Amino acid sequence: YKHVLKRSSIKRLKTEDPRSSAIVIHNGLVYISGQVGEISKLEESDVTEQTKQTLKKIENLLSAAGTDKSRILEARIWLKDIKADFASMNAVWNAWIDPNNKGARYCVESHLARPTLLVEIQVVAAR
Repeated sequence: YKHVLKRSSIKRLKTEDPRSSAIVIHNGLVYISGQVGEISKLEESDVTEQTKQTLKKIENLLSAAGTDKSRILEARIWLKDIKADFASMNAVWNAWIDPNNKGARYCVESHLARPTLLVEIQVVAAR
């Protein structure tokens, strides 16, 4: 039966980061690593601006993988302060997401990698 088994291919894009690939494509799914706002602008950016910056990065990565936000299957969102920032982040998300093709989503409060990070978003999309 070994001759029947075939390993599925995995494509990794944007691999410059020493810890992870920004994009992994496997079995028709596109996995985007967690994205945050522009590092150089974190000090002056509120959650609204960081969310906009983050979603722009995600759009660009989805495009590089040959897909777009209408194909999102799942989104994971981490907020530094969910009580203070949930409504503002949600306003940006709601304006950005394709209203006819919303994926599953969850949002939790979490300590993030830097004190100035207010939001991180990771998505999985169909190709």
